[in-house]
Amino acid sequence: MISVKELQSIDLSSYTIIFTAISVLFAVILSLLLTVVIGIVDTASIGVAIYIIPTIVVGAFMIGIYRYFSEGLFYNLLAKKLRNIKIALNEGEIVKISPTETATLLATIATIQAILIYLVSVLILPIIISTLIQTLMFSGQQYLAMELYQIMMVISQPMTIIMFIFGTFVITFISILIGAYIYNILASKGRAVELELSEENGMTVIESIDMMKFAIAVSIISGILNLIFGIIMLISGGSVITLISNVITGFVGGFISAALTAIFYNYLAPKLGKLKVKLTI
Repeated sequence: MISVKELQSIDLSSYTIIFTAISVLFAVILSLLLTVVIGIVDTASIGVAIYIIPTIVVGAFMIGIYRYFSEGLFYNLLAKKLRNIKIALNEGEIVKISPTETATLLATIATIQAILIYLVSVLILPIIISTLIQTLMFSGQQYLAMELYQIMMVISQPMTIIMFIFGTFVITFISILIGAYIYNILASKGRAVELELSEENGMTVIESIDMMKFAIAVSIISGILNLIFGIIMLISGGSVITLISNVITGFVGGFISAALTAIFYNYLAPKLGKLKVKLTI
C-alpha cells in the first residue's frame, strides 16, 4: 500500500555522525589510491604521499561535520517556511519523490552553504594568497605571482560573487529537479530504491539500504545528467570524446560511489547510530 509522507525534519545527531563517518571512509580510500598512484609515478615521493593521508582524512572529518550538520540544520529550519519534501512509500520502497519541493529546498540549502563558505574565504583566502604571492616573488617567480594576484582580483569582484551564488542555486535546482523526475520514472519501472525502515519514538529509522537498487538508480541518474550537461557543452564547442567520457564516468562513478555509500551505511549504522527522520502524513 502506497502512503505519501512529508519529510518534516532530520535528526541532526544521527545524520551528522553517520554521513561524516562515511565521508571519512571515502577519504581513506581516496588517500590510499592517491598514495599508490604517486608511488607508481615517482617512487621517491612515496614518503610525502604517506604524510598526505592524515591530512585528507582529517580534512574530510572536519568538512563532513560542517557540511552534514549545516545541511540538517538548514533543512529543519527551511522545512518550516517552505513546502516539505513529499515521499511516496510502498513497504520501504521509495516509489516517488516530489521534484519541485526537493529541488527548491536542497538548492536553497546549497546556496546558503555557498554564501557561508564565501564569507569565511573572504577572511582567510586573501591571507593565504598574499603569503603565496610573497613567497613566489622572493623565489623569483614573478609571473606566477602576477597570475595568482589576477585570480584573486577576479574572485573578489562583486559580479563574480553574484554569479557564484546565483549559479549555485540554478545549477543545483536544475540538477536535482531533473534527477528527481528521472528517479520517479525509474521507480515506476520497478527500479525504486528500497529501505528497511522501523519506528522509534515517533521517528522513522533507516535500518539499511538495498545496495544494488540504490547503486543502479544513482548510476542511471548520474549518467543521464552527465549526458544532458555533456550535450550542452558539446553545443558550446566541446568534443565528442569529452561527452562520451563524462557519460561513462557518470554511470560507472555513480554506481561505485552509491554502492560504497550503501555498504558503508549498512556497516556503520548499527555501530554509530542509524539515521532518523520525522515523516508525517
